[in-house]
Amino acid sequence: MIIVELEKLLKLHEELKARHEEKLKKLTEEYSRRLDLLIHDILTSLDELSKKEPPGNVDPHLLKIALRERKAYVSTLRRILESVSSMDDLGRKLRELSKLHVGHGRYLLAIFEKDVYKINRLLKELGELYTEYSAEIAKLKLPEVDPNGTIEEIEKTKAEIRELEEELEKTKKRISELEMIPVNKDELERISSERESLEVKARTLETEIRSKASKLQKPLKRMRLPEAAQFLKDSSYAIENPEEFLELVKRIYPNLDGKSRKAADWILKNFSAKMKELEKVRAELSRINLREAELRSSSSEKLRELEELKRRTIELEDKLKKLHNRLKSLEGKLEKELEILKQLAREQQA
Repeated sequence: MIIVELEKLLKLHEELKARHEEKLKKLTEEYSRRLDLLIHDILTSLDELSKKEPPGNVDPHLLKIALRERKAYVSTLRRILESVSSMDDLGRKLRELSKLHVGHGRYLLAIFEKDVYKINRLLKELGELYTEYSAEIAKLKLPEVDPNGTIEEIEKTKAEIRELEEELEKTKKRISELEMIPVNKDELERISSERESLEVKARTLETEIRSKASKLQKPLKRMRLPEAAQFLKDSSYAIENPEEFLELVKRIYPNLDGKSRKAADWILKNFSAKMKELEKVRAELSRINLREAELRSSSSEKLRELEELKRRTIELEDKLKKLHNRLKSLEGKLEKELEILKQLAREQQA
């Protein structure tokens, strides 16, 4: 729709609302005036009823009941009428007024028939006045449209759509970036293979050293040296404490013979070099393990981020679908409201 036409229709709507309010004000004032007059007439009649002397030839028992009912009737009706200050108040009180006669009417009519009928006629006029007022209000009633509010909702929804579409675009872009990053599968396989090879080499060196060292356990046990106690429990002591072990071998060497001396000769000649080789292998193995952990961690983080981004993509697409449906509904609502305004414009021109 052309902006100028839209503005024209919206302006017409505001003008019609203003006219409606003015007519409603005048109508309400007119009916309020008539309401006040009617209530005044009823209250006057109630005063007359409350002061009226009953006939002299009435059964005393019936008279007693009728006077009690008159007091309750007048008091209750006066309270209700004095609480009515507008036509809307009257609409809320009509049912209460109609019920009043059921409770007090029979005995009251028996003695004060003329006065009660007069009040009933005036109360009926109150009901007719409200019916007439309601009909006039209905004639003045404008169609319930709020194009300005609908337009605001449309703009708000469009802004939400733009915001979510921008986020969705960024999310999809990040997914594409992550999917382009290589998984380093080949490097991971190479490093895993290298780690396994180094682990085998480290175990081989450890086994060789412990095998030679263990041949000294028997002679050391016979010597009963306190400083050899830990080595006697576990030959790995030689690997974990190389300097102390080497000093121990040098100390007992003169007392060794046969296979024990041959083992000691190998240790004195090769132990230091083998330990250096083992330390080098262990250092390389530590570096390889760290790199493998980094690669696996990087891969896991990437997968976690991808999973979260894909979940967010589904969530955003679902929200956008709902917002587009809402936008379509609001635009349909606006079209209907504007068509109503066009009809009002045609009626004004007729």
